[in-house]
Amino acid sequence: MHFDNVWKQANTISLLVFSYDNKDYKILRSRDHFGLFDIHGNLLKSFDSIIKGLSPYFAKLFNNKLQLKQSQTNQRISASPAIQFLPFYIDQDKSWSKPWDSFEGLGVFSSFKRDLLNFVTGIRPNEYFLLSERIDQLSSELTTLKNESGVLRSAEKSVEKYIPKATFDIDIKAFKKEIDKLLVKLEALKNKENEFRRNLIKQKNKEVFIDHEIEIIRKSIREINKDYNHSLNNLDYEITCPTCNASYENSMVSRFGLLEDIDTCRKLLSDYLVDKKKIAKEVAKQENQLNLQIGKVSEITRLLDEKKGKVRLKDLIKNESSKQVREVFNRSLSNYSTQIREIEEQKSTLEANRSKLNNKERKHLIVKRFNTLINLFLIKLNVHTLNFNGLGDIPLSVKSQGSDTPRALLAYYYAILFTSKEFTSLPLFPLVIDSPNQQDQDAKNRHKIIKFIFENTPENYQLILGTVDLHGVEYDGHTISPTNNLKLLDEEEFDDCYSEVTPLLDRLQASLIS
Repeated sequence: MHFDNVWKQANTISLLVFSYDNKDYKILRSRDHFGLFDIHGNLLKSFDSIIKGLSPYFAKLFNNKLQLKQSQTNQRISASPAIQFLPFYIDQDKSWSKPWDSFEGLGVFSSFKRDLLNFVTGIRPNEYFLLSERIDQLSSELTTLKNESGVLRSAEKSVEKYIPKATFDIDIKAFKKEIDKLLVKLEALKNKENEFRRNLIKQKNKEVFIDHEIEIIRKSIREINKDYNHSLNNLDYEITCPTCNASYENSMVSRFGLLEDIDTCRKLLSDYLVDKKKIAKEVAKQENQLNLQIGKVSEITRLLDEKKGKVRLKDLIKNESSKQVREVFNRSLSNYSTQIREIEEQKSTLEANRSKLNNKERKHLIVKRFNTLINLFLIKLNVHTLNFNGLGDIPLSVKSQGSDTPRALLAYYYAILFTSKEFTSLPLFPLVIDSPNQQDQDAKNRHKIIKFIFENTPENYQLILGTVDLHGVEYDGHTISPTNNLKLLDEEEFDDCYSEVTPLLDRLQASLIS
């Protein structure tokens, strides 16, 4: 789904009411902040991130266990809401040329289409992806352990060359020179540490300032609300402000001015929340850098203590030194071997269990059913140039030409949906179809497309169809016909929407502050 700059710059606030599992919900979006409410407006959860917050919450709510590999980290994470809704949204801009590309930002996941297709059609069930996530975690642990073990073995080989010739007779001049180098390095590290402390203090001060400003704005909103409610309850020509005792003309213009002041405060509050999030990230970054620097200082200090200790203990460490070094290496390598063996056994067991879920007979049955469905739908949509018999896998797309392409893709989408409905228990999200009349269809085919959609959408699917014309097909459902260009909200509905949205926005912002 693509939004142009006009829509993005408007900083719109969106509210969606939906039902799932016999429960009604409301979800509010303000910039990158989300709030999930019950039908009575009670805040259930707030989010300031889609991937880390909203995605895992929705995955749990909808019992969607699909795990996909993130492009940057190659680790499996919960599928985003866009991925979860993708099979149910046919977009005007992209879906009529190729499938699985309706939303922006899908590049967060690498090579997700085959995993999504297998998941939504039931070829690979929820449990398959849970096992895949655990197997990937174990693979990552194995790689780390093997790398560390390899480094330790290399160190052992290097040390082994010197153990037989080990001596603790120290060259005092060389020892002093080495200590001086460490002291110079320690001073430089401490100077850097102090610099990080100063930067951290600056960011902390900014954070305190923004928290102070946020509290002032919230107080202003409460005070203006008092003035506005006072003006509604006292409709005299002049009213006295209950806060400051000043007199004002109690007119419609004055009351609208108060509402504009509240809106201005809320916009400022949204801006400060964005700034607060940025500063919090910078504080975390500075704290991390400071901790790393402190670790480096500690390491140099430890080395200095060891160097000085060698002088004091050199006569005590002779015959046992080689034995102790070898014992340390052997004990550490043995520990690594045990961990690696245990993880490899766990991984092997999980891979065997996952293999059982990748059932060839079930896959053959599902693919065969998909082929039957799409061939039937192609005939209904007057596409006679394609045939899907004998395929060993469900394709990621269909290849056709000219005006046949949109109709072939529509048959493909419906075959996927019917297959999913038959072989999975996944939630049936609303089916959204945007502008199905593509590629200059003739009158006969335009009629067939609309008729196909109405006649073949299952009864338990909510259908949302965006079209300029029904092309002679009868429809007795609910119809929305917008009359204002570039406007989503009717002017006469503004007050009702405002009174519904603003309390939810206030609760969301209060949650983000706390």
